[in-house]
Amino acid sequence: MKATEIRNATVKLQFNGTTFLIDPMLADKGTYEPMSNQQGNTERNPIVELPMSLEEILDGVDAVIVTHDHIDHWDQKAEEVIDKEMPIFVQGEPDRTLIVHAGFKDVRILDSAIDFHGVRLQPTQGKHYENNDVKDVLEKDFNTSKTMGVLFTAKSEKSLFFTGDTIWFDGLKESLEKYQPELIVVNAGGNGFKEGRLILDQEDVLKIHQLLPSAKLIASHMDAVNHGTVTRSMLKKFAQDKGFDDSLLIPSDGETWEA
Repeated sequence: MKATEIRNATVKLQFNGTTFLIDPMLADKGTYEPMSNQQGNTERNPIVELPMSLEEILDGVDAVIVTHDHIDHWDQKAEEVIDKEMPIFVQGEPDRTLIVHAGFKDVRILDSAIDFHGVRLQPTQGKHYENNDVKDVLEKDFNTSKTMGVLFTAKSEKSLFFTGDTIWFDGLKESLEKYQPELIVVNAGGNGFKEGRLILDQEDVLKIHQLLPSAKLIASHMDAVNHGTVTRSMLKKFAQDKGFDDSLLIPSDGETWEA
């Protein structure tokens, strides 16, 4: 397999001869309003440019996976430039309706394991909020509580698990224990609103390593939107301090890794 960290959670994955584009946020730097945050960061999003052209990103893509419909995983630019005939996998409604209304003709709900071009896709449950007391507010205002992860398997490849946007919770632990993935892409930027954290932070990444110490972790969803709380440099130092930096890869935007 070969994967390129594009920006934020956007990854281009070549797996068993099939190419997936995951969570495409493709707008130019500064296109969108800042997201609410406790750090006082008012930079417009994305806060960095794409590391390559849209033509390079879209070249050879066989399918798109959208783990949830937030703007930093599926944006207006993605709607504009992705082929309307492209197969797109989503977690369910209302994500499917949103993308169909944008003119896409092949939007598939990934609510159970399926085979696509020789790759087994297994959805997993995510929990896109930390504070249970504000779950209803987050769901109503931001649709944050629903998201998915995806496990990729094929006979000729190592098993690869994308956590998607989630915090550490029993459902994630159960998925990791059940599937025992060899490689895990962790959305590790610690992003959050004033109501609470929404995705993994460095302590959560450590918990994943402690659960599956032989797995290789690859950090994504970092240094690209204004409500992040964990930077690549912070995560690197934390991993060194805790002694698991050899098990963690932190690719830069545009960097390709292979396994």
